[in-house]
Amino acid sequence: MNDSDFKIDHSKMEYFFNPRTIAIIGASSDFRKPGGRSLNALQKRGYTGKIYPINPNSRELLGIPCYPKLADVPDEIDMAIISTPAHTVLEKLEQCVDKKVKATVVFTSGFAEAGPEGAALQQRMTELAQKNDLRILGPNCVGIVNLSKSVMACFANIVDLQPVYPMTFGFVTQSGAFGTMIFSQAVESGVGFNAFVSVGNEADTEFADYLAYMLANPETKLVGGYLEGAKDGTKLRRAAQTALELKKPVMIMKVGRTGAGARAASSHTGSLAGNDQVYDAFFRQMGIIRLEALSELTSFVIVHRSGRIPKGNNIGILSISGGAGVLMADRSESLGLGVPEFKGETRRRLESYLPPYGSAKNPVDLTATAVSEPQMLGKCLKALVADENIHMIALAMGFMPHMAPVLAKDIIEVYNSTDKPIVLATYVFNPSEAVLHAIETIKSAGVPVLTDHLHAVGALKNLSWYAGKLRDFEKASAKTKTLKISPSAATIAKLASPAPLAEYEAKEILKDCGIAITRESLATSAAMAVRMARAVGYPVALKIQSPQIPHKTEADGIRLNVRSDAQVRAAFKEIIGNARKFNPEANIHGVLVQEMAGDGLEVIIGTTRDPVFGHVVMFGLGGIFVEALKDVSLRVAPVSRGDAKEMIREIRGYSMLQGMRGRPPVDFQALTDVILRVSKLVSDYGDAIEELDINPLLVFEKGVKALDALIIKK
Repeated sequence: MNDSDFKIDHSKMEYFFNPRTIAIIGASSDFRKPGGRSLNALQKRGYTGKIYPINPNSRELLGIPCYPKLADVPDEIDMAIISTPAHTVLEKLEQCVDKKVKATVVFTSGFAEAGPEGAALQQRMTELAQKNDLRILGPNCVGIVNLSKSVMACFANIVDLQPVYPMTFGFVTQSGAFGTMIFSQAVESGVGFNAFVSVGNEADTEFADYLAYMLANPETKLVGGYLEGAKDGTKLRRAAQTALELKKPVMIMKVGRTGAGARAASSHTGSLAGNDQVYDAFFRQMGIIRLEALSELTSFVIVHRSGRIPKGNNIGILSISGGAGVLMADRSESLGLGVPEFKGETRRRLESYLPPYGSAKNPVDLTATAVSEPQMLGKCLKALVADENIHMIALAMGFMPHMAPVLAKDIIEVYNSTDKPIVLATYVFNPSEAVLHAIETIKSAGVPVLTDHLHAVGALKNLSWYAGKLRDFEKASAKTKTLKISPSAATIAKLASPAPLAEYEAKEILKDCGIAITRESLATSAAMAVRMARAVGYPVALKIQSPQIPHKTEADGIRLNVRSDAQVRAAFKEIIGNARKFNPEANIHGVLVQEMAGDGLEVIIGTTRDPVFGHVVMFGLGGIFVEALKDVSLRVAPVSRGDAKEMIREIRGYSMLQGMRGRPPVDFQALTDVILRVSKLVSDYGDAIEELDINPLLVFEKGVKALDALIIKK
């Protein structure tokens, strides 16, 4: 049974988060040991269920009766924590099966991470779980915490931290130690967790299972994670789709940006679609916010807590410091936010409030005058809120005791008058009681308060990007019409056959799926090539056709702009001779006689099979550009029309598609349609296709034509 064939029953996940009874196998009174730490934490935090310590050497632990073995417990067990040596774990799991335990948390290390012997032991653990429908978290994990139910099946120091309210954030990590560090620092920054899971080696349940469960919890408003590599891309996509439907943001810190994970392939697509590029594209496609630093996580959680979603991308910046305002404006534009200059009524109002040396552009510089006239902030803030071209506002203000009550009153009043996101960034050094009270009053009113103005800008950028993804998702959901392809029986048979395909066969499949190709015919003799050239119309291109020679230029198997019968005969002879010399074992089908398609822009559209996500669709400029610039965009199949349009827009060479130096813009509708048809082909018949390349696809002012194609069978 493959991992992808086994589906987790998510009703069983409930026992990890809300167990009525917990057995601790390997329980201890020593709080330094994992079995002692979790026992102590459960008692200390007031877990209301029943706890059953299991240890043959003790009759009582922390005042709780202790049992020699699991079978002796006179109750049903929802969850068992296993903290015993690696060589005993399988036996303990078998005891859990006999006791009909629903879920197990295995702290113990020494499995797949420890070498072949440990990996074999872990595989037996996986097989036992799947055969008996026993859910396992771990092994080699620090455990799980559900703060809302005081479930402390964890031995990390996070069980000692006091919760922060509101508890709306769920977090899943593939690194135990680093995950607990993220938890600790985020709590210190004011993030309220309701659940934390360290998945360890993922012998049974995995990252996406816990993400999906947390999203289904009404108390969880957003989720995050630390990810080294997804085990099942389909599960992760399903969870991300659910998150969009529920309007719950997903933030993931994904490590491994280098190209070490990229695999070589014989097509352009395979060689260009590196591991991290695929993850990056998948995150953008599915509305997942990719985190680069912990500060992005903490800032976004605090800003999102307001419940406000910007209606656009433009930010208004208001600062008491001109330098800080310029820095925020620079960061905003570099992140893709709009920083429009204030004009009209907004500009007039700002200039009437500001001193002559203040700035009413954007950012707004209140200057030091705001220290003596703190009411200026409220007036300017009202002007920004009233501007329909401003969708969110970042404030950078210092607080002094005499200013604090006025600033708090005005900020809260303006905040309550609008649904636009407003974030306050303020530094507090040796604060007075008045300043602390004012800031706490602002926080209590729901205004997000951060201690770094650049973090405020970054959080608003992520919020704006996420809001745009939500709007795109809602638009796509409203359109029920989807593109369909209806390949013929001959095409389906050709795909199902193990025989490799030559270029002309690949293009016949594309044509059958609604993708335009060049006028062409296969010639098996020089005389036939002449007849076909006359039918196609001079000038023509001649290309060797053999599944064993996918890159024809390497075999000197192409002749372009052939203009006469005599040239066709000579070219045919040369091409066949060169191909046989290049690869004497090649199965040569003949020579393709093809029209010279004329003046258009070359692009590449292709797919490759990613080991995690399956088929990945690639788009970029064709010809030398794809090799020299590697200017491509990726999405995981199936792609939507919105995805396809986004792929086209995000390449650096997009301006060439729009038309340059007198050239007209290309046919974007036709180009989008090809991306969708390729995506649909590999989605419907992906079991037969390993890789697909259309390179180049010639795009005209009206229409497209596939000049060359490659399909590599699985």
